[in-house]
Amino acid sequence: MEILKKIENYGVIPVVKIEKIEQALPLAKALCDGELETAEITFRTDCAAEAIAAIHKEYPDMLLGAGTVTNVEQVKTAVAAGADFIVSPCFVEEVVAYCVDNDICVMPGCATATEVQMAVAHGLKAVKFFPAEAAGGLAYINSLASVFKDVKFMPTGGIKPSNLREYLLNPNVLACGGTWVVPSNLLNAGEYDEIRKLARDAVFSVLNFGFAHVGINCQKVREGYDNIFRLADTFDLILGNTRSSSYVGHEVEITKQPFKVQGIHGHLGYFTDNLERAIFYLGKKGIEFDWESTKPYQGKLYVIYLKEWLAGFAIHIEERNDHNPGKWEHREEVKVYAPAEIEEREALGE
Repeated sequence: MEILKKIENYGVIPVVKIEKIEQALPLAKALCDGELETAEITFRTDCAAEAIAAIHKEYPDMLLGAGTVTNVEQVKTAVAAGADFIVSPCFVEEVVAYCVDNDICVMPGCATATEVQMAVAHGLKAVKFFPAEAAGGLAYINSLASVFKDVKFMPTGGIKPSNLREYLLNPNVLACGGTWVVPSNLLNAGEYDEIRKLARDAVFSVLNFGFAHVGINCQKVREGYDNIFRLADTFDLILGNTRSSSYVGHEVEITKQPFKVQGIHGHLGYFTDNLERAIFYLGKKGIEFDWESTKPYQGKLYVIYLKEWLAGFAIHIEERNDHNPGKWEHREEVKVYAPAEIEEREALGE
């Protein structure tokens, strides 16, 4: 399960066909420099195992998979070389049975309900869905998931930057196999800078960071409302309200009292498609988080603050979801308080 969680955290697993062993280490460096420290090396060439071994030795923290594995001998060779997981193009009984018996993470290719049921019978929680687009894409995955509720899918084949986000937002998708990250023409031409860029672009797509709002601290309810209406009236901006703050327009939040975890001046908020993945990727950079600042929604984490401030502003990341989709519609209309009511709320510490 630990390997599956790492696969899910990365979101995209580059699927790579290495023709020459000399390509292995420059490719691994390009992926690591692009912050996508993972790859599925396919056993479609004679140097696949040697490439896995070379990468594992030089980059021991990379998450490495062996792909297109169709027999037990290939499993043994791949694992001995340093592969963390095994991927097959279809359901191969002997491969799955051997991996399960030896506690090796395996994802067989499944494109029918029968194949998924065979995987479930062996205790698997995730399978490769191949060829994803040709076999029916997300509509077909959702149909399978409606029956096999505890199974997640790693679609591969036809996934590209234009449809990656749609796949990753689907709760039935574990991660996506990315053949576009390391195209054969770039690899064979030695265009490793371009591969690094494609890897970095894939990470950007997985996280999909976007500016949410800036929060401005006010010490009292009256001060907060004075600033709220001054800004709104100046620029004819719409107002939205929450219990502890109000929104002016779409990008400015003015607090009615200081927040416990906010910076001196306020905070900067950023959206991401998946907060767990954002924490994983930022954690690899050494960024630390204030775990006491987390907020749950339906049992899932959706907001967290970074420990470090920027120019007196705290920074938080929040996940786009039904509760907080990154759109204006989830804000309530602002309630206007009379001066006496403001004084009463201040006296109560609100």
